[in-house]
Amino acid sequence: MSTYLRASATPLAQAHDALLLDLDGVVYRGAAAVEHAADSIAAAAAAGAQPVYVTNNAGRPPQVVADQLTDLGIPTDPAHVMTSSLAAATTLARDLPAGSTVLCVGGPGLRQAMEAQGYRVVTDAHEKPDAVAQGYGPEVGWAQLTEAAYAIGQGARYVATNLDATLPTERGMAVGNGSLVAAVVNATGVRPTSSGKPEAGIFHEAAALVGATRPVVVGDRLDTDLAGARAAGMPGLQVLTGVHQAYDLFAAQPHERPDMLALDLRGVLEPHPEVVPTGDHLGGWRCRDAVVRVSGTDLHVVRDDVAQALASLTEITLDELRAACCAAWEAADGGTGLALAPRPLAVVV
Repeated sequence: MSTYLRASATPLAQAHDALLLDLDGVVYRGAAAVEHAADSIAAAAAAGAQPVYVTNNAGRPPQVVADQLTDLGIPTDPAHVMTSSLAAATTLARDLPAGSTVLCVGGPGLRQAMEAQGYRVVTDAHEKPDAVAQGYGPEVGWAQLTEAAYAIGQGARYVATNLDATLPTERGMAVGNGSLVAAVVNATGVRPTSSGKPEAGIFHEAAALVGATRPVVVGDRLDTDLAGARAAGMPGLQVLTGVHQAYDLFAAQPHERPDMLALDLRGVLEPHPEVVPTGDHLGGWRCRDAVVRVSGTDLHVVRDDVAQALASLTEITLDELRAACCAAWEAADGGTGLALAPRPLAVVV
C-alpha cells in the first residue's frame, strides 16, 4: 500500500462514522450548493456517516449555518455545526472561568459562542476585559481593532478564531480574519492563540458533537482542512471543487497532504484504490491502470506505453492524479525539485 495515499476497500461512508465537512468549496459556493453535495451527504448519512459541518467562519451562529444548509436541500440542525467561534470559546474555557469578561471583535456568532460559555461580552477596553476574542465580521474596522489593541496592551489574553489571510467570496478572495489579526499583532506585538482550522482541537470537538470515533475530514484547502486532519490524526479526503486543485497537490508539504482524493463529495460513497510503486527498473507509481514516472525534473504520464510530460497535458484522470501525487511527493521527499508551474489541469473520470 502507498505510504502517501491510503486505500479503502469499502466506501468511506461505510468505513467512517462521521464526515467532518468543510463548507465553502466543498458543500456550497456562495449561495449555491456544490453539484452532487446534497445527494452525497444524504446517502452518506443513510450509510451511517453523520455529517458535521466544520467552518472557520466565525461570524455566523450555528443556527444561521444550519438554516442556509437546509435551504440548499441539506437538512441540518445547529448541533451538527462546529464553528471556529465555538472552538475559541472552548479554548478560553480551559483556563478562563465563567463570568470573566471578553471583548469580542467579530460578528454575532462570536458573541453568541462566548455568552453560551458563560462569559460577559463587552466591546470597549475601558471595561478591563480578561480576554480578547477576534473573529471574522463584515463590520469589523479600525475602531474595533483599536479597542482590541488597547485591551491586549492592558494585559488581556488574546485568542483568534482562525488565521486565514483570505476569505473566498463570489467576487474572489476577500480580506480574511488572519489579515485583520495581523493588524492587531503589528500594533501590540502579541500573537493570539488560534482555535480554528488547522488546529487539531476544532476537529476533535466536531467529532465529539456526534460521538464519532472514526471520522474522516473532507476539505478543499490543503493549508486548513487537510493540515488540520493531519494535526488531529484523522484521515483527510481532498475534493477538487474549491480552492486547491491538481497542481497545488503536487507541491503539498508533508503536514498538509491528503490521504485520499476525489473529484467531489461523491468520493465519500466510493472505495478508494491502492496507489503503489510500479516495482520495475523504471520506477514510478501505479493506480490501477494509471502509471506516472519521474524523469529528471518532470512528471510523465504513461499512456499506451508512451510517456507524456505532465506539463504538456490539459486533462488527466483521477487515477493518474493519484499516481502523480505519490510520484511528486516521493521526489520532493528525496530532494528532487520538480519543474511544475501551477496552471489549469482538468481532472476527469
